[in-house]
Amino acid sequence: MSTRKPEGLPPQAQAAWDYPLFDAIMGRRSRRFGIGMEMTSGPFQHKSEYEPYPLSDLETAMLVAAATATTGPILAETNLPGAMVKTIGKPYPSAMGSHRSRLFFTNDDGVFVVKADQAKMTKMREYETAGDRDKLLGFYDEFVEKIDDKRMDLPPAEPGIWPHNQWVTNMPGTTIFMPVIDVTKDIIKLMINLCDGKAGRYAQNTGGYYIVDDRNGMRPCGNQKWVDNGLLNKRKVMTLSRLEKLLSDGMLAEGAFMGQLMALTLQATGLGGWVYGGFSSTVVLGGTPACRGLGFRFIQSKSDPFPIPVGRDGVFEAYCPPYYANMSDAVDAALEGALQTMDEWEAKGMVKPHTAPNAEFDAATIPASPEGIQCVKDMCQYIFDTYGKFPATVDPIQMTLFIQAHHLDLDFYDKHMKPGSYLDTHKNHFRDWHGNDGPKKRSKET
Repeated sequence: MSTRKPEGLPPQAQAAWDYPLFDAIMGRRSRRFGIGMEMTSGPFQHKSEYEPYPLSDLETAMLVAAATATTGPILAETNLPGAMVKTIGKPYPSAMGSHRSRLFFTNDDGVFVVKADQAKMTKMREYETAGDRDKLLGFYDEFVEKIDDKRMDLPPAEPGIWPHNQWVTNMPGTTIFMPVIDVTKDIIKLMINLCDGKAGRYAQNTGGYYIVDDRNGMRPCGNQKWVDNGLLNKRKVMTLSRLEKLLSDGMLAEGAFMGQLMALTLQATGLGGWVYGGFSSTVVLGGTPACRGLGFRFIQSKSDPFPIPVGRDGVFEAYCPPYYANMSDAVDAALEGALQTMDEWEAKGMVKPHTAPNAEFDAATIPASPEGIQCVKDMCQYIFDTYGKFPATVDPIQMTLFIQAHHLDLDFYDKHMKPGSYLDTHKNHFRDWHGNDGPKKRSKET
C-alpha cells in the first residue's frame, strides 16, 4: 500500500468487518452510477457534478481480502483425503483445493495481480480474533503486484464491451476486478482421480474410467493400452467433452464466488458497483488487435479458428505448452505438490488441520500410482497432438465476469430512484471513510 497506510485496521474498516451478514445479503444491489460518470441516453440521463474519485488503497484491500485472503488450512474430512488437505483455505471454495483462479484488477494507477497462492497460513483460523484483522493490510502489501503502469486499455466499444455496458465500464475512478481461471491443472488432477485404479489400499472399485474422444468417432484418447492391461475399465466410459465441461463449469463458479464476496463487501463498505458479464474475454485478455488488455499470450490451434489464451508470461501460466515442452512435463508440474508427505508439507511452514500422526495419515492417503500418472500423460499428450491445444474442447484460460467498484453518486439515485435505493453505508461513506474529504465539483467548462 503505497499511500495512506494506516497503523492497524482503522475504525471504518472494523465497522465494515462487523457489518451484519444478512443486511449485506438483502441489501445487495447492482449500483452502477458512480462519481464522475455520465449517462447520455435513456430514461435516466444524468451527468455527475463531480470529478472521478478513485478507491483508496484501504478500500481496495478490503475487497481483495474478501475474495482471496488466506483463511487457514482446509479440512478435507473425507475417507479419501488424498492431496486435498495439502492446500490453503480461501474465502471461496475451490475444486480439489487447487485455487487456480487468479484475481487481476485495474484502476487509474495500473494493472495488478493478486498472488494469493504465495501466501502461507499460521493457524487454523487465520482471522480468529479482532487483532488478526490487521493482517489483511499486510496481505495486500505483500501479495498485490503491479504488472502494468497504466489502466487497462480496454475501449468502451465493441467488440470488447457490449453496448449496454459501454457508458460505465472502465471509466476513470473505477476499479475493475477480473477473476481469471486456469482449468488445466484441475483437469489433470481430475483425470488422475477418475482413471487411476491402482492407487492406495482403499481404491477398490474406484478409478478406471475409460475416456474416449467423442469428437473423433469415440476413439481412445491415447489410452487403449491401459484398457488392454486392465488399468482402465472399458465399461466405465466417459466422453472427453463431458469430462472437460464438468470441470470447466465448476471452476468458472470460483470467479462467481469471488464476485459475490466482493459484492457483499461493497454493501458493508458503502461502495457502489456490481458483478457483470457483457464483454469479450478474448478482447479483454489481449487476443485481438483492439487492445492489449491484460496482455495474455495466445496460441493458434489446428482445431479452433479463434486464438486460444494460455497465460500471461511469468505471471499466470497454464499447465500446457508453450510453458512446458510437452504434456508429460506439464503433468509432472501439476502433480508436484500433491505427492508430498505431510512432513514435507509442514516443513514448508504450512499448518495441518488434523490430529492424526503424519505417518498414519500418509499411509491412509491414496497417492497416484506410476501407472496412473503415465496413463494420464498419454491421454494429455493425445489431446494436445490431436487438437493442438490442451484441453481439447474448452479454453485453458477463461474469464466470464467483471466486478466493478466505484464511489456512488447519490445525486443520481436521489433524482431518478425512489428512497431506499442505497444503504446508510453509502449515505455516510465519505464521512466514515474519507473524513468528509469528498470529490471535487467539476468546473463549469466540463
